[in-house]
Amino acid sequence: MSNLLGRRAVVIGAGIGGLATAGVLADHFEQVDVLERDLLAEEPASRPGTPQDRHPHGLLVGGLKSLDAIFPGFERDLAAAGGVYVEIGQDLRFERPGLPTLPRRDFDMWGLGASRPLIDNTLRRKARAVANINLRSECRVLEIVPTSDRSGVKGVRFENLSGQVEELDADLVVDASGRGALTLAFFDAIGRQRPAITEVGIDISYATAIVEAPAVPPTDWKAVATLPNPPETLLHAVVLPAEGNRWYALIADHGRPSQLRDWPGFLQELRRLHTSTMYDVLRRLPPPENIRHYGFPASFWRHFEQLPDLPRGILPIADAICRFNPIYGQGMSSAAGQARLLQRILDRVAGVPDPVAAAQAGFMAEIGSVLQTPWIMSTSADLAFPGTRGERPEGFEEGRQFETAAFQAAAVDPVVHCTLLEVSQLLKPIDVLHAPEMKQRIEAAAVKMSA
Repeated sequence: MSNLLGRRAVVIGAGIGGLATAGVLADHFEQVDVLERDLLAEEPASRPGTPQDRHPHGLLVGGLKSLDAIFPGFERDLAAAGGVYVEIGQDLRFERPGLPTLPRRDFDMWGLGASRPLIDNTLRRKARAVANINLRSECRVLEIVPTSDRSGVKGVRFENLSGQVEELDADLVVDASGRGALTLAFFDAIGRQRPAITEVGIDISYATAIVEAPAVPPTDWKAVATLPNPPETLLHAVVLPAEGNRWYALIADHGRPSQLRDWPGFLQELRRLHTSTMYDVLRRLPPPENIRHYGFPASFWRHFEQLPDLPRGILPIADAICRFNPIYGQGMSSAAGQARLLQRILDRVAGVPDPVAAAQAGFMAEIGSVLQTPWIMSTSADLAFPGTRGERPEGFEEGRQFETAAFQAAAVDPVVHCTLLEVSQLLKPIDVLHAPEMKQRIEAAAVKMSA
């Protein structure tokens, strides 16, 4: 095997971040063991470790491309399993109060609508097909074990599906467990300072209905997102297509638990939106079996990248580092993007004296390039709500005004429109919107619209 960096890597967690990372590590380690505490079924199924998987999930175009680069054929397999193609410029309708609805334009920017269980299952199938990835379900990791001198990682201790405790030595342990509690406990155990954390408290609550798509679907959209305009309006609402001719319809509110317990109440809440787009279609559909609920208290970014170094052999990734408000659909794609970053780093460090330490350092040096765009987009939107807990950054109001101007310009300028979508789909960094040429286009559009 070329570019071999070690004998064994252990990945904790078989979510999007864990499986994508395992796919990357398989090219550089003799064996990759993925330990997942849940039972991993052979077919798509919800599981306790992802309680939000009964709600809509958006695999952004950037995330889809990252997963397809790590596991070639992933996009093809997800589409073959029932994923619904959505051209972002034509088929996804954005509605914002007080702003024009963007015109339909074909930018050849394709996403796939699918349930989280189907996305997970498709990714597991790709991982299981890799000879040196050992995917072990019902294995609960108890601790990340330090070396005798407490300078780094020796391996992991876990309880297997038989209830027996095992230990695995590893050259690298990746914590993709979601909460990051195992990494923090390891830091405590070896006397290392925990990273600083930035937190934005949002207290958002969801209500989701899964309905059968209409026999005659709308002609001008496959998916729709109606955005709030705080402080006047606080409701988000989305409809996303999924396999099996289903729609996931979601209403999210800030600052109060969802009270939507039945279909009539759900439809009545849709009437509070500033457009009737969703209500007009959904009210004609048969009622769902039930309304599901989910709450999310806060987004956070643990700044491991600000530490002088990491203990040798440990690497937190995905939600263990940064957790986003899921209403914006960035979590899976950010996790995939982080794994793609690690792939590029590992290719660069092969042959250096200590490639594992070099990979850790390189990953942390560049992780901000992956996290900055989704973090800025989601937190700036959330901090516009009066009840959001968190420090508003310098120039916050000016940033919000620029975002509004960019959205207005997108209505009349296809270049701005395409760039705005590329940023929101994590295909380009947010900095491109502030490039001189783009600012000139946005200003020119403002003059044109006011004439």
